[in-house]
This record gives sequence, structure tokens and C-alpha cells, in this order.
Amino acid sequence: MQLKRYTIASFILMILVAMAVYSIDNGTISFDLLGIHFPNLPIAFWVVVPLVIMYLASLLHMGVYALVGNYKLRRLDKDHEKMIDALRDSLLGVSERNYAYKSNAYKLMGKLIDNSMIIPYETLRSIGNEKIDEALQLMRDVKEKKNVDIKKFHLPSTSSIVIQNNLNRFERGEIDADSILSRPESYGEIVCAKAYESYVKTASVGSVMKFKHLFTKASLLDFVQRINASENGIQISNDELVSIFSGLKLETKDWINLSQAMSKNMLPEQRIRLFEMLSENNDDAMEGYLYTLYDFQMIDTANEILNNTSNNDYLIFKAYRDLKKANKHYDIAIFLNRS
Repeated sequence: MQLKRYTIASFILMILVAMAVYSIDNGTISFDLLGIHFPNLPIAFWVVVPLVIMYLASLLHMGVYALVGNYKLRRLDKDHEKMIDALRDSLLGVSERNYAYKSNAYKLMGKLIDNSMIIPYETLRSIGNEKIDEALQLMRDVKEKKNVDIKKFHLPSTSSIVIQNNLNRFERGEIDADSILSRPESYGEIVCAKAYESYVKTASVGSVMKFKHLFTKASLLDFVQRINASENGIQISNDELVSIFSGLKLETKDWINLSQAMSKNMLPEQRIRLFEMLSENNDDAMEGYLYTLYDFQMIDTANEILNNTSNNDYLIFKAYRDLKKANKHYDIAIFLNRS
């Protein structure tokens, strides 16, 4: 009931009660209550007083509950806004989310959303909420590699949508590898690693070594192919190469891949000495050394190494050795199915 209507109805009731009592008895009365003397007034007046008190009490009661209700509604509204922000962050790939919800109605779902990534169907274009609809549109634009204004979303550099957008910008040439690598905190590890893959193909050795922690197996292959190359060629010592290799978890096949990549331009003496150094401290690198020796047709040296190993070690190279002894000549790269 609206307060205005309730007040009017209450006043009408008080007037009717007063008129009814006055018509029955228009006398006066005085009395003492709890040590307080109340003056001589019409009976109708004293009958209406409790109604007035009841009216004021009911107003106070409704006021208190209205304040409590409004507080709960505001709390729900705030939780609703937090939920919208959490949903948007989940759509845009924000990894660090921790929204605190006040109402029980939102706590359960909020905790689930804060620990989830939402990938909507491509057919979902909008839901009628401005923030969510903007996020959905941004996702479509970034996926289509469009030029978008992503700054207004105030997203961290670690969010997947920002990472993909920066990769798109790098691909379009809007930012270069130097800009990215000089501000790694702004672009994040994934974008820096992608930029570094391009960077190692042309940058000087000193510049590349500044960011050697970003080396991947793929970028390392591109880098070593530049050693003594006629175009974008570099000079680098074996010690520097060893320091680069030590920062990566290279497997047996990786050492063979490296040796093959180096075969394009690296001087034979340096390549042989490098793998000799590596094999002295790394058993996995031994296969790379054996591959290098057979690639240079240093058969006796390779066979001597194999003859001093256990029967179950380096079986594929021993098979190749036996084929050579039987006058079956195959290129070592073809034998190992290396392209």
C-alpha cells in the first residue's frame, strides 16, 4: 500500500472512530497512568490517541523495513553488476578474477564463473546487456583480425583476447618485434615469444642474446641456420651456443635437428667441435654428435664411439653402421627420416 493512501485511510478511520464515540458519549475524563497525570479531555480524544500511536508505530515499522529492503536490493544490484563484470571477464579470457558477492543468491554462481572460461557459440550475437554485447562483439572482431579499440576495456595483458589482439597487430605490422621485446610487461610472454621467433631471423647476436630466455626449439633452429650464412649471417662462439642450449630442455631428436639446421651454413670444424663439447656432458647430445660425424662421412670416428657403448645403446646408429659395412649406402638424414 502506498504511504499516501495509507495515511489518508488512517486519518479517515480516526475521524470516524472519534465521531462514533462522541455521538455515544460527549463527556470528558482525566486519569493518572504510571505516575503521569493526564488532563481532563473529551473521551473521543482519548480513544483516538491509541490509533494515532498505532499509526506512528506502523510508519516507523514500515520505514525500518523499507530501509532494510532497499539495502538488500542495493546489495543485489551491486552483486548483479559484479556478475556481469565476471561474465565479461570470463568471455574475454581474464585469468585472475576474484569478485566478492554479498548475497547468497550470487555467491555460488559467482564462484563458479570466477573459476571458468566461457566460450559462447558463434551464433550468439547479443543478449541485451551492453557490457556483454560489447564483449561478444570484441571477440568476433579479434577473431576476424580486425583493428579494434581494446583499451577501453581495461584488460590485463595476460587475458587471452588481449594476447590474440596483440598477435594480430604484430602480424599486420602495427607493432614490431623491437617494440614488443622492449616492453615485455605490456605484451606478456606469449606475444614476446612470437615476436622473438621473427627477431632471431635478422637481429644481431648481441641483441638476440639479451632475450635468450625466450628461445624456443623452433626459433633456435632458425637462429643456428644463420651461422656463416650469406644473408643475415652471424658469427657466434661454441661457448655462447652452449649457454643458449642449456636454457632449453632438448631431447635426443632435437640435437639431431640442430645438427641438420647447422649443416646449411656452419663451418664443419665448428659444428664437429660443438657437438664434441656437448656430448662430453650430455648423453642425449651424443646422437647429435654421431649424426654429425656420419653426415661428414667420418665413419671411423663414429664407429669407434659406437664400439665403446653398450649393446642396447644407439641402436639406430649401429644399424646404420652395419649397413655401411655391408656396402649399403644411405644418406644419414634419409635413414633417420629427417627432412
